Amino acid sequence: MNPANLTFIHRYLPVPVAAGGPSLLLLHGTGGDEDSLLSLRDALAPGAAALSPRGKVLENGMPRFFRRLAEGVLDEADLRLRTAELADFVDDAAAIYGWTVPGCTPWATRTEPISRPACCCCARGPWLGPCCCSPWYRCARKRRPTWLGRPSS
Repeated sequence: MNPANLTFIHRYLPVPVAAGGPSLLLLHGTGGDEDSLLSLRDALAPGAAALSPRGKVLENGMPRFFRRLAEGVLDEADLRLRTAELADFVDDAAAIYGWTVPGCTPWATRTEPISRPACCCCARGPWLGPCCCSPWYRCARKRRPTWLGRPSS
């Protein structure tokens, strides 16, 4: 598989030469795109690789990751579908770009904080750490995600 076959439009910033560190998954808010949060890498973790997908759902022409039924009301069926789709993309991108999901730290903006916990609900392994935002919405989950081997809330 090559990057052109991945299911999300995205940007990937590889680890700078002679640097090392965790990978960042950058999840933009409503109206953002794959370029919106790339500058965070240098501020948060200059030695990190960064993967930044564009949300596939359009709301009034603006990309986002999950469908809403109304302001503050997510479509839970869509949330489950999009969560699995995003987690699959992260797994595929990790295989292509050579980093592991357990070494990834998700970061979301204030308008998409659900992205991190939703993605963690579906991901196939523990994430390295939480993002800077806390979720405003909780969905029912079958298992609790972990960060550094500890259950999250």
